[in-house]
Amino acid sequence: MEKSSFGRKELFSVVLLAVINLFLFADQNLMAPNLTQIANDLGITDPNMRDTLLGGNISFVFWILGGVVTLLIGYLTDMVSRKWLFIITIIIGEIPCVLTGFVQNYDQLFWLRAATGIGIGGALPLSYSLIGDYFSANHRATASAWIGLAQGMGIASGQLLAGFIGSLPEYGWRFPFIVVGLPNFLLIILFALTVKEPARGSSEESLKELIQKGIAYTGKINFSLYKDLFKIKTNILVFLQGIPGTVPWGVFFIFLNDFYSQDKGFSVQVATLIVMVIGGAAIFGAFIGGLIGNSLYNKNPRLLPLLCGTTTLLGIIPMAFLLNYPSQVGVENPGVIVPILLGFVTGFTITITGPNVKAILLNVNSPETRGSIFSLFNLTDDLGKGFGPVIISTLIVGFGRLWAFNIANLFWVVCGVLLLVMVKTFPADEARLNELLRERARTMVK
Repeated sequence: MEKSSFGRKELFSVVLLAVINLFLFADQNLMAPNLTQIANDLGITDPNMRDTLLGGNISFVFWILGGVVTLLIGYLTDMVSRKWLFIITIIIGEIPCVLTGFVQNYDQLFWLRAATGIGIGGALPLSYSLIGDYFSANHRATASAWIGLAQGMGIASGQLLAGFIGSLPEYGWRFPFIVVGLPNFLLIILFALTVKEPARGSSEESLKELIQKGIAYTGKINFSLYKDLFKIKTNILVFLQGIPGTVPWGVFFIFLNDFYSQDKGFSVQVATLIVMVIGGAAIFGAFIGGLIGNSLYNKNPRLLPLLCGTTTLLGIIPMAFLLNYPSQVGVENPGVIVPILLGFVTGFTITITGPNVKAILLNVNSPETRGSIFSLFNLTDDLGKGFGPVIISTLIVGFGRLWAFNIANLFWVVCGVLLLVMVKTFPADEARLNELLRERARTMVK
């Protein structure tokens, strides 16, 4: 991850950014291991209502409201200080996270989860806008992999905490929300005191020497540039694949834990372990996938979207076997080796796409539009995460959990095909951006 102006202070900034993301994303799936416990505690006795209210409705408002609000945050990212906007966004997200530990009824839980979604959604465009200016095109897939590693570790550790500690009577499901929310209040103070924001455009080959000489890059987002984002074919394909691509994750993070404990005959702890293996494999897959993608990009940019599409389609196969693993209800010692192996292969394979898609977006959009493009990307991602559990919970009512989850798995087919189309569009859109930046460099000199 070399870069001419990248030193210890910048490295510290990126590491701190990653750690803050870790704790922020730890909140994301704290409910999943304890859906039944939460439902019983809040007086929700019907299993279908449990899945609809907790798995469907709360997930919907968490992702959709957060996604819509972060359109504004993304636009502001390209206009104001990203450092201070990031600080405000983290505070907005962590206050309701901590307060969730004290809810007394469903309505309080619903609205606090909605507010928490704003923080998680808003942090994404800010984080990747900063990454775009810390790292050059040749290293952005690797940098995205590191940030994704932190986010994935946060999701996994949060779910692990909820599954193993939240299920204990002396702690309960509320306690993990307090534990993961408090550290960021200290970390964000450290961020405010120590981090220096990178200059926009400072990592671009055609601009960095001019910026180092003190010539400022003056590009600013405006409505015309915002509209032009929708003229970039690669952007459109990323948006279109994002919605169906996230639907199957609703099975993993909302329903699979409860599905394996209630329907497959495993204990809550074992079911949590299986899901955590998937989460761990997802972290590992995303990180290794980013490194592989970075290497392939430096050989031929077309190989980056080819990697994304191929691995997405391959991930459907182990997922199908995982969902249709025979029920262990009534079995004295249920076998866990096969589900763990299937979960690992699924999690590893399907997450290779994540950091590479983000690198693709960074490499086809100009420095002054990256916050906006990532807020749009986050919105499409949130639409999938929000509507996904609603779609799945509706299918559950009509067909039962197993059929619903198998149908959700097929959404990755659409995602994989759209990613493969980028093999054609990505190199052309990247070449267009490079020419645009060279023209702006000539204007800066003048």
